[in-house]
Amino acid sequence: MSNERILAVETKNKVGGSVKLAGWVARKRDHGQLIFIDLRDWSGFVQLVFKPENEEIFKTAKEIGSEYVIEVVGTVLEREKDLINENLETGDIEVDVQEMKILNTSKPLPFPIDGTGRDIDENVRLKYRYIDLRRRRLVNILKKKHDFLLAVRNWFNENGFTEVITPLLTSTSPEGARDFLVPSRIYPGKFFVLPQAPQQYKQLLMVGGVDKYFQIAPCLRDEDPRADRHAGAFYQIDIEMSFPTQEKLFQTAENLIASVYSTVSDKEIVQKPFPQISYHDAIDKYGSDKPDVRFDMQINDITDFVKNKTEFNIFNNADAIKCIVVSNGAEFSRSQIKEYEEFAIKNGAKGLAFVKVVDNQFDGGIAKFIPDDVQKEIIKNTKANNNDLIFFGAGKWKETSEILGEVRLKLGRDLELIDNNKLAFIWITGFPFYEINEETGELDFGHNPFSMPKGGIKAFETDDPLKIESYQYDLALNGYEILSGSIRNHDPKILLKAFETIGYSEKEILEKFAGLYNAFQYGAPPHGGWAIGLDRLFMVLIDEPNIRDIY
Repeated sequence: MSNERILAVETKNKVGGSVKLAGWVARKRDHGQLIFIDLRDWSGFVQLVFKPENEEIFKTAKEIGSEYVIEVVGTVLEREKDLINENLETGDIEVDVQEMKILNTSKPLPFPIDGTGRDIDENVRLKYRYIDLRRRRLVNILKKKHDFLLAVRNWFNENGFTEVITPLLTSTSPEGARDFLVPSRIYPGKFFVLPQAPQQYKQLLMVGGVDKYFQIAPCLRDEDPRADRHAGAFYQIDIEMSFPTQEKLFQTAENLIASVYSTVSDKEIVQKPFPQISYHDAIDKYGSDKPDVRFDMQINDITDFVKNKTEFNIFNNADAIKCIVVSNGAEFSRSQIKEYEEFAIKNGAKGLAFVKVVDNQFDGGIAKFIPDDVQKEIIKNTKANNNDLIFFGAGKWKETSEILGEVRLKLGRDLELIDNNKLAFIWITGFPFYEINEETGELDFGHNPFSMPKGGIKAFETDDPLKIESYQYDLALNGYEILSGSIRNHDPKILLKAFETIGYSEKEILEKFAGLYNAFQYGAPPHGGWAIGLDRLFMVLIDEPNIRDIY
């Protein structure tokens, strides 16, 4: 054989010339006097033609099986106009094969690879991942991810950031998940920890004088997998900046995303600069700290003018009474309403009350328990119109908000209110510094333990630590949390106080965080940063429903 191998897509520029190709037999069609093989390589497909004049090669082509690896030399010919394949990049040419070599054979594949693969058992696909990766959908994902990562790195380079690779063997840090342990051979009985995030290292870099750091950082956490969270390891676009303001950190994220997202997506960003909402208002209006704001339908708090003003004891005994107005929802059948009630119960509700708005008053459901003047007040404050449906929830403020938040999302999907061609980013700010740990019932950090509390050390002069706010923020996109960050704590006294408040002794703090604590005593600059969940953002941008398919 002669020539240097080229890729399949390059053949379209070689009409009349001799080419060498190598790849896999994707499909074979034996028409008796002609044999056609679709050859697949990294770049795509090209049609090979085998003619009986070359008896030995023609005979070999008849015996070739699917996914055999072959190498051929042939002449690139233009196809006749009525034989052009418009669905193929090389559809207007074919290669007349004069030489062929079988490089390897293949057993029958455990599943077909010519479709999307979504109808195949995921466990089987993952067992044979090396075969699944030949699928064009996954090839395109790998290529897009390369382009996206390259665009990200180029943007940081052009904007004065320095890439620093931080250690993979470290000590434990309270990042909110279980650690992976690595036994030490040199120190028997001792263990390293794989980093849940490079949090402490990037803060130490700021103390070291690095002005603007970034890294495509591996994060290793022993967490259960979800459709939007990969088990074990994931990657984040990680940054830290010295002397920033919160707005500067927001601006950096917005400019990065706006500059690179179009590398892989033709979706439209709804609003830039990205809107901002407080954590409290996000829960109150959307029932989520990662709200999907591609559609409106906000949750209404009607506690003040409903509680103790109806004959409905569930309302009278509740801390909060909230509702969602469904435009033209009065057309819902009783069975449809029942479906939403069952959905709410599945998400933790005791029930889901409803009324329909007819002639500016309530009808059906719990209408008979609500006095006329209260009905008018609800209609006025929620801006409900005739023929609307109103769903009610009552109970504790956060739980009720979150349940109605799930109902809201279901309504958005069912009523086709969500435009998948839109990218709706929104900043969530003012997270509580502390929260009650659901597993232990004890006070715990609500977000990042290394964040700065609003008010500095004076913030701890309170009888209720749950009221302390932090300079922590998230960025949500279409209902996903894709970024988390904060203005960091750079004061050793505040660091001690933050951990002491949840029960750490000074000795424990110095044992666990000696590096950071000591570093802060040598001129630590104010600093802050964030981390974007690279894989989750990429998943949303390219419309992949399962994060495992973008690895």
